[in-house]
Order: sequence, then C-alpha cells, then structure tokens
Amino acid sequence: MSLGSLAAPPNAAAQDVSRYNNDPFAKPGFITPLTLPDSWPTNIHRNPHNLSPTDTRTKLVMLGTGMPSPNPYRAGPSYALLVNGSPYLVDAGEGIWRSIAKAALINGDEFTQGLSPPKLKYLFVTHLHQDHTVGMPSLLLSPFNWIFRIHQDIYGPKGTEDMVEHIFAAWEIDIQAAISDGHNPEGGRATGHDILFEKDGLVYEDDNVSVEAYRTKHASLQDTFAYRFTTEDRVVVFTGDGGPYHSNIVRAAKNADILVTETVTEENIRHAPWGGKTVEAKRKEIFRFHFSPAVLARIANEANVRTIVLSHEQNYNSGENYRPLGLINEVKAAGFEGEIYSAMDGDVY
Repeated sequence: MSLGSLAAPPNAAAQDVSRYNNDPFAKPGFITPLTLPDSWPTNIHRNPHNLSPTDTRTKLVMLGTGMPSPNPYRAGPSYALLVNGSPYLVDAGEGIWRSIAKAALINGDEFTQGLSPPKLKYLFVTHLHQDHTVGMPSLLLSPFNWIFRIHQDIYGPKGTEDMVEHIFAAWEIDIQAAISDGHNPEGGRATGHDILFEKDGLVYEDDNVSVEAYRTKHASLQDTFAYRFTTEDRVVVFTGDGGPYHSNIVRAAKNADILVTETVTEENIRHAPWGGKTVEAKRKEIFRFHFSPAVLARIANEANVRTIVLSHEQNYNSGENYRPLGLINEVKAAGFEGEIYSAMDGDVY
C-alpha cells in the first residue's frame, strides 16, 4: 500500500536559504580528498527538510549521507527507518551517534522519542566496508556508558558475527573498567547474525516490518546485500553500494515507494580523486564499485521505483561551477522520470 507524494517541507521558503553558507570558510587553493567541493559550506544549497507524508507511519531518516572522503557536513552512511515509532538502523558509518542526535534536534520530539537509545535494537549492514561499519563500536559499546539494558541484534553478510565479537574483544579493557565502576548493563550485549542466503530471503520480521535481504555485488565483495523493508503503508529499499547492473537489485526494489541508493557522476568523472589517471581508467574502476547514473536509472525504471533518495553521492567537480543537484540531473537525463532527491544529514522522507 502506497501513500501520497512526499510532502513539501514546512516553511519551505525559509528553508531554501542555507544556514551553512555563513560557516567560517577559506576557499581552497587546490583540491584534495580533504577539500572536495561538495564539502564547502558555500555549496550547501539548503537546510535539512522533512518531506515525509503527514499520514505515514513509516519515516525514513537520513542519519549519515557521506562517502569515504571526509566531509564535515556529512557523516558516514547510516539510516533509520521509523515504523510506528520503532527504529530499524541500516549501516553504521562514522559518527552515527552524532548523526542520531542531529536528526533528533532538527526534527523534534517525535524523532527524539523514536531514536531514543534504548530503542536502537536492530542494525542491518549492507556490506562490511569500513565506511559503512566503523560506527559499530560506539553503537554496541554505548550501553556500558549509559547503562540502558537492551540486547542488540546485528544482521549482515558473512563476517558480521565475527566483527561483533571482535569489537567486544578489542574494547575488553574499557568494558571491564565500566563493569568494575558499577556500569554493567546486564543483558546489554549485542549478537551478530551472518546472512547466508544464496540469492534472497527473509531476515527479520515483527509486528511493524518484514525485512528481506537480496544478494548483490560491490566490486570484489561477494557478500553484500540490499534490504527491502515492507511495512503496513510503504516499501523502502536500501541498495548499499552498487556497481554494474544487477538483476537481484531490480527484484529487491520492485514497486518500491523509496529506493535509498548511490551514484557517481559520469559527466564530471574526470575530477574524481581516485580510480586512475585517465577518464577511461576512472570509468572502468569507479563503476566496478558504484552505480553510474545510467545503471541506476535502468534499475529504478525496471523495478518501477516511485522515488529515489540519493545518499553516499560522489558529485565531483572542479569547484568553479559546482552543481549541488548535478547527480539528480544526470539520473533524469539517463531516463528516470520518478521523483528523485539529493539527501543530506537530518532529512526525513
């Protein structure tokens, strides 16, 4: 069951003027991974907005929308799906706790309650690259700081169970110190669950949501998954990082209300700081790891996706004529005719 179109943000006219443009900033004399134009405050064209339909019980919160290159305005990839006030996390990039706090402060009490730490019981990891998982230690160890007694379940590709165990082993000194100081959240440990489906299957289900995992491929990683969340009123799909066209992603995204996904500019790929020294070398290497606008448009069209929400964008440019909506335009030019948004941290859809 699908609800109406995404809503216009409250006070939309006021939100068109970015508060970030006044941040202290010295324009770089040269471009490095630390000074990419998408991290310049002068290139942030708006403030975070809430476009979720007023009558939906399912709300997508963009916690972190960044890529591996550091951007002070974008945390690492992480998302929350709030269903009837219960949160389900997808990926745990750098700064996930600060992203959760930011989303709550921007969007008000409904989200402060929905993202309350004792409620954060479920995390679904698309793949085990560090930029999607480096926030896991702070997420899993926080019960020892705040003494909220929840058991966390972490679902992900093969290796997830080991990663969770190794996190606790790596911070054993900290954990034991917390326990000796009386901060022992008995029952507050996390359990990792490896997903071993050959193609797809049901990972988790409760009264709010069913979560299916669809095996995908991301560069050399063989164990990566897209997740399809089905609730009473929406279908929301997270592709994780992409690559070449993959029919299983089309299956995962079939008739989705929202597809949370990523892409890399092809038009300006010459400005990418990685992938090779020539445009052709960059195309060959980068599109092993990520969707081109054309591939993304093809997947979304074949799946009959209603709305694309872009995250983890790699919108490279020289800095002289930066276009914040450049990737939206490239995906539209490739043939996608549905709604499409370029997300920022704190957005709600």
